[in-house]
Amino acid sequence: MKKNKFVTLCVIAALPFATATAQTPGDLLNLSQYNYSFGTARSAALGGAFTSLGADLSSMNINPAGLGIYRGSEVGISPSLTWSNMESGFQGRSNDYSRTRFSLGNVGAALNLYQGTGALTSFTLGVGYTKLADFNTTSAAYGQGIGQSMTEVFAEDIRGVSESTLRMTPEDPISPFQSLAIGQWGGILAYNTYVLDPVGDNYYAPWNNLSKDARINPSLYNINKGSIGEYDISGGFNFQNILYLGFTVGIQDIYFRNENNYSETYSNNTLPLNRLNYIRTLRQDGTGVNFKFGAILRPVDNLRIGVAVHTPTYVSMNEEYTEYMSAEFNTQQNWQESPYAPNQYNINTPTRLLTGISFTLPGVGLITADYERVWYNNMKIRNMNGNNWEFEQDLNQDIKSFFQPANNFRVGVEATPLKNFYVRVGYANYGECIRTKDAFINQANVRSYENYSAGLGFRFQNFYLDATYIYTAYKYAPYQMFYFYDDKDKYTIQSGAVDTKQNRNTITLSAGLKF
Repeated sequence: MKKNKFVTLCVIAALPFATATAQTPGDLLNLSQYNYSFGTARSAALGGAFTSLGADLSSMNINPAGLGIYRGSEVGISPSLTWSNMESGFQGRSNDYSRTRFSLGNVGAALNLYQGTGALTSFTLGVGYTKLADFNTTSAAYGQGIGQSMTEVFAEDIRGVSESTLRMTPEDPISPFQSLAIGQWGGILAYNTYVLDPVGDNYYAPWNNLSKDARINPSLYNINKGSIGEYDISGGFNFQNILYLGFTVGIQDIYFRNENNYSETYSNNTLPLNRLNYIRTLRQDGTGVNFKFGAILRPVDNLRIGVAVHTPTYVSMNEEYTEYMSAEFNTQQNWQESPYAPNQYNINTPTRLLTGISFTLPGVGLITADYERVWYNNMKIRNMNGNNWEFEQDLNQDIKSFFQPANNFRVGVEATPLKNFYVRVGYANYGECIRTKDAFINQANVRSYENYSAGLGFRFQNFYLDATYIYTAYKYAPYQMFYFYDDKDKYTIQSGAVDTKQNRNTITLSAGLKF
């Protein structure tokens, strides 16, 4: 029996009449990790520790009860400039790529619609947009002289499949992809580009083109693009300036693109194959809805205690997946590509529980701290193609096995050295969310990260201006460029692990009017 024990990042989709398959645990994690440093400059400077604070546009996305603290109305905007560096290490070699990007972190309005003298002191309506995640990264890993090739994985993937099933013809180039699972598509392409040849009894091998003594020089170039943004409608209630309650309805917009470009060249190869290129492309778009409920209690004037619950985001996903392969031989070059594989399904992101406490000294400043619990092991995929109920159940069980709840901590300090001038620092630790020690395949996934932030704020009657710098350090799970394990004969085909590090630098500027 052939078995892949690693967490596969290649999203699996279905063509009509094909065996339906779907997303994988690593992809679902990618769509569920949010970073509160993309909001307003003030909330980012305080490390995102805003569960017990308020009167800030970021309250809609963290604890909507904070809207109840407003005494007036506000409109504001928070653009950001981000530059990041991603470093990949393989066989003692290090490669890094940098990207610079301008984006909108937050824009919104808080409208104080009611003030009274009864039990309900005031009500504030909030509408806004907040960026939650940024997928824009580029990474590359290179190696030399390893002993195994991805062509061997392709051969194993189609072991036992007849040539008539694999063969693409001008009249019918699609049927092989309809007949086999997407995990075998690389084998289909390798057979039809003549990288693999039959060796009897539905077995295949690359050894007519690649010497067994050859050394492999692999490389993997990975490009991610996209983001998650959320549009919020919120309400905050103030009861006697002691208890604040709030709610948010959040509409998420998900956009993700990935190009995974693997290639290998060869040293000491006396046979015709000179180079292999294998490209996998994934496009995902989704729309989701979630609900947030929060409360802030002010038992004494200077102390605030906050709590908020974020429901899972219920997302409807659409995706397209395709593969391309080219093979360069001594005297010719062959290429083939798969059809586009569309797929639709639903996902549930994790539930989040936020708690916070803050203490204010008027004219001096404040200190604030948050604790957040995120149940990544309860992520789910739902409503796949009807033929995939068993696969859906297996995938959800894998999610419970691979991931664990994460414990996140955020703290911030704000000082007021001069009237209407503020100095802020913050720190956030987003804890370990991956339980399994197995490597991922094809692409790194974030397992934990830290934010360090500092900022300044100015108040001018009805106008405010805040500026913040945030440094984010990400820790990634290792990944393999390729991997295959046969648990019957106990042998492994693998590239070796790639280690990844990333740091992100962000400058956020917030400007707004109070009225």
